[in-house]
Amino acid sequence: MNTYTTKEQVHNRGIEAIGKSLAEISAVMNVKTSGKKSKAGDAWESWFGVEKNSIAGADLAEAGVELKATAIINTTKGKTAKERLVLNIINYIEEYDKDFASSSFWNKNKYMELGLYGYEKDTPWTEWTILKSVLYSFPEKDLLIIKQDWEKIHKYIQEGRAHELSEGMTMYLGACTKGKNSSSTRKQHPSLNAPDAMQRAYSLKNKYMTAIVREIIFANKEIPGIRTTPFLDGEILETNPNISTEEQIISDPSILKEVTFETYIINRLNEYKDMTVSSLAKIFKISAKDNGKFPKSINSMLASRMLGIKGDLEKTEEFFKANIEVKTIRIKKNGTIAEDMSFPTFKFKDLVKEEWVNSTLRTEFDSSKYLFVVFVELEDGNYKYVGSKFWTMPERDLETVVKYAWLKTKKTLIEGVELFYDTKKNIVKNNFLKSSDDEIIHIRPHAAKASYIAYNPNANQLPNTAKWINKPKNFSDDWMTKQCFWLNKKYVKDQIKDLL
Repeated sequence: MNTYTTKEQVHNRGIEAIGKSLAEISAVMNVKTSGKKSKAGDAWESWFGVEKNSIAGADLAEAGVELKATAIINTTKGKTAKERLVLNIINYIEEYDKDFASSSFWNKNKYMELGLYGYEKDTPWTEWTILKSVLYSFPEKDLLIIKQDWEKIHKYIQEGRAHELSEGMTMYLGACTKGKNSSSTRKQHPSLNAPDAMQRAYSLKNKYMTAIVREIIFANKEIPGIRTTPFLDGEILETNPNISTEEQIISDPSILKEVTFETYIINRLNEYKDMTVSSLAKIFKISAKDNGKFPKSINSMLASRMLGIKGDLEKTEEFFKANIEVKTIRIKKNGTIAEDMSFPTFKFKDLVKEEWVNSTLRTEFDSSKYLFVVFVELEDGNYKYVGSKFWTMPERDLETVVKYAWLKTKKTLIEGVELFYDTKKNIVKNNFLKSSDDEIIHIRPHAAKASYIAYNPNANQLPNTAKWINKPKNFSDDWMTKQCFWLNKKYVKDQIKDLL
């Protein structure tokens, strides 16, 4: 019988671990400390006398508390969750006939004792220490959004579309991939005659975890339902938690009982549909510059103002936690999009070591949600707002065309990039995918023009020496301009054609 039978006992035991190394807390149950893979989760369970398990309910069933360890890193922006918090595997067959109250997610994760440990890259995991222990239950507004997320995932399961799930299609509660490779699959309900789907787990998104780390846990806030300090004798956990931050889109949680978050956002934005940029700027008191032109960020500013936000929309509580990226799109008079959509630069040597299922590019598209805010150019050169939509890349596109492009890029890097110096244009060309190849994505530098004139910080990133053709004498063999993936304009336009 377990010693910790109440939430208060569990939490006080967690508090006792603060300052101890993972090796010390592993010793309680003699958890093996050898091997490369981190045993942080096993060590945390060991501290409470719980053996490694795969039970359907909470680890400490009598107390109703699940035990989870999560890594914290220090960044220039403060304490940050190193990664998403992976919860339990989704059994598509068993979840088929559940509702939220009876779901495996809710039964297992309603209350969690979170052991936050400091991750240090060059230090053995056994030496990492417990920084905080937190008894966590979901704030009221978060829980309403998480329930909407669960219902969306569940709808796909019931329709035999689990193979189309992606982590980015939801807000806070994700369905992240869980497996070594694409062969890690699970069967769907036998009544559906549906194909096997990639194995996924319920998870709390990385940005969600970072938000609670910064705003609550390390801010030492005492909020009902979330406990960071020890319980005194006779003291019990308060319930019905709620959180209020400075920049919120929805301040009244009861709104989410009537409408989904996404619907609320689109409805708010579309109150301004068909209004010009100049009219919207006047409404929100955004002045033009001395030359009569608005700032380059005017469309992003308007998207924020239309939702009642003074600052950056992506930094609001809801958008930050859900990792929603706002992309304003301009359609020119000739019907084309003004520019391709860029993503962060990638390191060549990192990419060639990756496998597709866990690659940075796949994770980006699978886990991210985008809000497209679309403006169309009028005959007089002004733009008008025509509509918005939330978008995640369809699984069929990700696992076919994008996967092919990524594999081709990896092959090109391994075999050696072909570089050609164009003397007429004074630029260097390469054999990466181009926008003219008419794929979903292509590769080019983030800068407006490629430059090979000065020493580049991407030096020595090429796995093999580049295959130069017509190389100038002053050019090095082992570097090239930083590259990044871009979504093609034509593809992006296809995704928003319902708004045009």
